[in-house]
Amino acid sequence: MTAPSPRLAPLLAQLDTSLDMLLARMRGLGDAEYRWLPEPDAATVAPDAAGRLRPAPLPDDAPRTRTIAVLAGHLGEMAVLRADHTVGSHAMGPDDVSYPATAGAGLAFVRDGWARWRAALAGLADGELDVVGRCGYPGGLDPTLPILDIVWWMNRELIHHGAEMAFVRDLYARRSATA
Repeated sequence: MTAPSPRLAPLLAQLDTSLDMLLARMRGLGDAEYRWLPEPDAATVAPDAAGRLRPAPLPDDAPRTRTIAVLAGHLGEMAVLRADHTVGSHAMGPDDVSYPATAGAGLAFVRDGWARWRAALAGLADGELDVVGRCGYPGGLDPTLPILDIVWWMNRELIHHGAEMAFVRDLYARRSATA
């Protein structure tokens, strides 16, 4: 296997470190905590018409706090879909993904989705990093950006939503300590 491009290497190292830190922080996560609502109207998951767990619809003015289930599902989904649109069938969409119902499955979905995304990136030649639309996922700016820009954005998403997951864990622990 060839070493990744020197321009991509630091971003892959950041991805690896951020994912390892998130998964370490989530050790011991139980199903009750995974589905816990940090507030009564928090975003969570619910079965859609086809029976898949997806983010439950929310009104535009709804609170923006989220369950760990929603955050883990979002992280896994974005990685799986972008990997598919970079080196896979280029056909997957949200309807092809079900959010996991349990903490163990949710964390495995995050880990496996990001492993797929990382593998898709590691196989790219240096010249491909500047190709606009190299990751053609249609649900964002991907078709209009070089993949190197998408890589740093995806890392930012991993860090941001990983921090949200950690914060919800902190709130859950605090709630348990004061209940």
